[in-house]
Amino acid sequence: MATLDSTDWQLLGLLQEDARLGFRELARRVGLSPPAVAARVRRLESLQVITGYGARVDPAKAGWPVQAFVVLSTTGVRQSHQTAHIAQATPHILEDHRVTGTDDHILRVVAHEIGALEPLIDQLNELGKPATSFVLSSPKAWAPVPPPTTSD
Repeated sequence: MATLDSTDWQLLGLLQEDARLGFRELARRVGLSPPAVAARVRRLESLQVITGYGARVDPAKAGWPVQAFVVLSTTGVRQSHQTAHIAQATPHILEDHRVTGTDDHILRVVAHEIGALEPLIDQLNELGKPATSFVLSSPKAWAPVPPPTTSD
């Protein structure tokens, strides 16, 4: 785990809100020179604290009006690994989280209609017991990673 100071966290906060900010603007906002900011950002990238840059896309507005979470309890390690492979190979599975507890995977999926999820559910049925919850709304769809506090 990397040790991050308050300036690193300022930079992370700014980049999470708008990854298009240039080094000059970041430097102005945190009170450092552009080369110093560039060095810090490169360090955060090399430590893999920053794992990439991208746009947040609204699935519904991009043509995927159905969003669901599929919780899967697999029947064994082999089936869990197969689930991860399916998730990697399936573009409309946006996220796969291997979790502890009675379930093994939580998948976030999108579809153009509810019925389009049936083949995926059938495929997952061969690996365990899937349970699907459709998203009605997302009052908090995303948030930046905050700095840890001493009470966490």
